[in-house]
Amino acid sequence: MVSFGRMVLAVPARYVAVGLCLCGFAAGAAENGKIVEQRSRWLEKAEAAKPRLFKRTVAPVRLVDVVADPSAFQGWGVKDGKPIGDVLSKPLADGTSFIVDFGEHLVGTVSLSLKDFGRAVDAPVRLRFSFAEVPLELAEDSGATKPSVSKAWYQHETMTFDEVPATVCLPRRYAFRYVKIEVVGCSPHGRFGIGGVTAEAVTSADLSALKPFKATSPLAAKIDEIACRTLRDCMQTVFEDGPKRDRRLWLGDLRLEALANYETYRNFDVVKRSLYLLAGTCADDGLLNSDAYERPALRSGACRILDYTALFAATVLEYVEASGDLETAQDLWPLCVAQLDALRGTVGADGVFRDDGTWWCFIDWQKVLNRQTAEQGALIYGFKATLRLAEKVGRKGDVAFLPEVIARMEKAAHTILWDEGRGVFVCEKDRQVSYLGQAWLVLAGVLDESKAQRCLKAVLADSEAVKPVTPYANHYFTEALYAAGLRDEAQRHLLAYWSEMARLGADTFWEVFVPGDHRAGPYRTPLMNSYCHAWSCAPAYFLRNKRFGLRPSKDKEQKGK
Repeated sequence: MVSFGRMVLAVPARYVAVGLCLCGFAAGAAENGKIVEQRSRWLEKAEAAKPRLFKRTVAPVRLVDVVADPSAFQGWGVKDGKPIGDVLSKPLADGTSFIVDFGEHLVGTVSLSLKDFGRAVDAPVRLRFSFAEVPLELAEDSGATKPSVSKAWYQHETMTFDEVPATVCLPRRYAFRYVKIEVVGCSPHGRFGIGGVTAEAVTSADLSALKPFKATSPLAAKIDEIACRTLRDCMQTVFEDGPKRDRRLWLGDLRLEALANYETYRNFDVVKRSLYLLAGTCADDGLLNSDAYERPALRSGACRILDYTALFAATVLEYVEASGDLETAQDLWPLCVAQLDALRGTVGADGVFRDDGTWWCFIDWQKVLNRQTAEQGALIYGFKATLRLAEKVGRKGDVAFLPEVIARMEKAAHTILWDEGRGVFVCEKDRQVSYLGQAWLVLAGVLDESKAQRCLKAVLADSEAVKPVTPYANHYFTEALYAAGLRDEAQRHLLAYWSEMARLGADTFWEVFVPGDHRAGPYRTPLMNSYCHAWSCAPAYFLRNKRFGLRPSKDKEQKGK
C-alpha cells in the first residue's frame, strides 16, 4: 500500500499564509505597498475575464447495477440493468431504487419530472440521490468512513418534494457519470413516478473549438479523448482542481491545465482569470497563496506551496507565449519579482535548498519522498523562467541578481547532490534516489544531455528509487524524459501510465493512480478521491504538441489495442 503525505486541508499552521517572515522581504516594503494597492484592480481584471459557460442537456443512456468484479478498477463494475422504460414514467413504490448511467463523466445540475398517474399524490415524496464518478462510490458505505477532509464532499442528497406533479432541479452542481435514485418515502395511496431525468452539463470549454487531432493509433486517440474530457470538466469559470471535491483554483493544477488548454480548446480567458485571481488574493507582503476560491466571494485559500510558487512566473511566461497578451505579463511582472526574495531565502549560502518547515513542500502525494532534490530543481526552473519573462517584458534589470543565484544552485547540485558513482542526484541526509529528484533537476537544465540521459536511465533501472504516485508528478517525469532526448522512453512511460487508467475504464483521468494499488489515495479512503482531476490531463499536451507527439514507427505497443 502506498502511503501519502500531508493532507491539503490539514496543512500545519506554519505553512499557512499568516505573516510569514521570510528572508529579505522587509526591504521590499515600498514595492509591497504598490502590490497591495493593485490587488483590487487585479480582482477587477479577474472578473472582466470571466469566461462564458457552455451548457448542453444530456439524457441517461441506460440503467445499470453495480456488481463486484475482481478484474475491474477497485473491484467494482457495472452491468446492464432493467430497460430504462421499466422505471421512468411508471408508478414507483416506497423502497424502489435504480441507477441511471449518463454514458460519460459530466459536471452540472440534474433535473427530474415528478409525475402522478391520475390520482392525487396526498403526501410529500422523499428521494435520496447518490452521485458517482466511479462504481465504488455507489458500492461502499461512505457513512462508515473517517476521511481526512469533510464528509460533506460526498455527493449524497436527501430531498423532500411537497408538490407532485412538478419539474425540479437539484440545487447543487455535481460531478458524476452515475446517479442512484432511491424512493425513501411516498404516499401508499397516491401513484407517484419519475417521468424523466436529465443533466445540464457545464464547462467553459467550447467543444466546437477543440483543435483536430490525428492520432497515431486507436490507443493514442482514446487517451487523448479522456484527457480532453478531463480538462473540459475541470474548466469552469476558473481551472478547478477537481469538480467533485475541492472545486478550487490551485496554481500547480493551473499550469498543467493551461498547457493542455493551449493545445486543445485555447480558451485564454480562463487562464487570464485564474492568474489574476491568484494575483488579487496575494498577501500584503506580495507573496502568492497557492490556492483561491471564487465563492461566496473571491478569496485566498491561504496555503503556500513552495514548488507551486516557483512555477508562477513560468505559468505567466507560457500564457504570453501562447496568447500574445504581453500586457497581462507586464501587469503581473511586479508580482513575479515579489516572489523572488522569499524563494531564494530557502536556499543556503552554499546553494542548496533545505526544508526548514517554513513552506509546504508538495511535489507529489508520495509520503516517503525526500523532496530536497526535486525542490532544488523546481526553484532553479522557476528562476530561469523568471529571467526569460524579464526579457519578454523588458525588465531584465529587476532581476540582475538572479544569474548568480542560479549559478550557485547549479554548482551545488553538481558538487553536493550529485552522486557520480551512481550517476544520479541524491538527497543529503538519506541519499535517497527518486524519480522526481532527477526529473526536476533535468527540467531545470542542470545537466547536459548525456548526463541527463544517464541519470534518468539509472532511476528507471533502480527498483529502490522512489516513484511518483500522481498524474501530476508523472507529467513532470514524462516531460523530463522528453527534455533529455529520451523520446522513446517518454512515450513508453506516457502510454503505460495513462493507458492503464484507460484500460480500467476511466471516463476522465484520476487524481491519484498507483498501478497495483487501486485504493491508494491521500484522504484515508478512496471514496474521497477525485476521479476527474485537473492535473491529470497531461496526455493532451504531450500528444498534440509538435515538440513531443508520438512517432508512428515507435508506437508498436499500441497496435491492436
